[in-house]
Amino acid sequence: MSRVSKYALAYLGTAGLAALAVAGLLLLALVDRYNETRRVDVPLAALTLAAYTMAQALLAAAVAAYAAARGSYEPPSIPELPPARTAALIPAYREEGRVGAVVSKARRYVDLVIVVDDGSDDATAREAEVAGAVVVRHPRNMGKGFAVRTLVKAALKAGAQYAVMLDADGQHDPEDIPKFLEPLVKGQADHAAANRFAHAGTTRMPLLRKIGFKLLAIEHALLVRPLPDPFNGYRGFTRRALELLDRSFDPSYGVEVEINRALRELPTAHVPVKVEYGPESKASMLLQGLNLAWAIAWTWIAHNPLPALLVAACLYAASAVLAAHVAALFNAARYIRLTYTALALTLPTLASTLTAAAAATSATSKAPA
Repeated sequence: MSRVSKYALAYLGTAGLAALAVAGLLLLALVDRYNETRRVDVPLAALTLAAYTMAQALLAAAVAAYAAARGSYEPPSIPELPPARTAALIPAYREEGRVGAVVSKARRYVDLVIVVDDGSDDATAREAEVAGAVVVRHPRNMGKGFAVRTLVKAALKAGAQYAVMLDADGQHDPEDIPKFLEPLVKGQADHAAANRFAHAGTTRMPLLRKIGFKLLAIEHALLVRPLPDPFNGYRGFTRRALELLDRSFDPSYGVEVEINRALRELPTAHVPVKVEYGPESKASMLLQGLNLAWAIAWTWIAHNPLPALLVAACLYAASAVLAAHVAALFNAARYIRLTYTALALTLPTLASTLTAAAAATSATSKAPA
């Protein structure tokens, strides 16, 4: 999966919103200048129109590119698996030098470790096998969502009653696996989700990451479901949860967000864990944050197309009312309201983007099971 396809919304969508904001500011300046001089500044008017046009083009391109990048799922050949009551599920891509240690530690706590090598071009698969995992290979890099879907199918094929999913890079400590299994085995929950924030001071999160997390968590609570740590990939599942994921998990969206949506009706246990963060560039943090913000919004639109279209209709209606009010005021006083005018011309662009996204997600069939 190319970087542009993977981050189409983060790149094009964010650029489109930025262009729309610039267009709104230019429009405010244009209207303000007209109110003062009673003359239209032609260069400024042309620049404003160009900014609005660019915003619409970028947002439309973002929706089209992201929808087109949603590839169909081609189940790989899953080898015969030994029967296992408990399993560790590890998606891996280019994790040579790390995955072996994770597999070795995970084997202490489960009957079977399954690794999906998502088209790595290094020794990830070989290292995992040597460490004792059963490896399922994707013929090409398909993304973490598809790797998770393959892991779910493999766990079900092995007859697993309980499974724990963790990352291959060592950020998730395999020694926490028993803490995930405990509420599942005791029948207290069907889904166990890690919580980095259960105890103050157990996780040292960089300040910028913490601020971004808080904002994204609010968006997730509003559009998907409230969770204390919604974006942590360390999870535990009963067989009931695995079967539900196999039926309704859509791998085309943000993995953790889609798991939260698919399992939202099941009882969830929150497991305290500690996560250590290594150095990360601010650019990468920003890109990942923007991509996650778009993924949350897209997930809501994809699974709620009619409400999304209703929101779009309300935006169109609000724009029409504002435009009528601006026109009536202009006829009465030859004065143009700045904010109302900017909103009247900006809201339709947002409504059109929302409509296009809802239509795209409805037209694109789900990846086959």
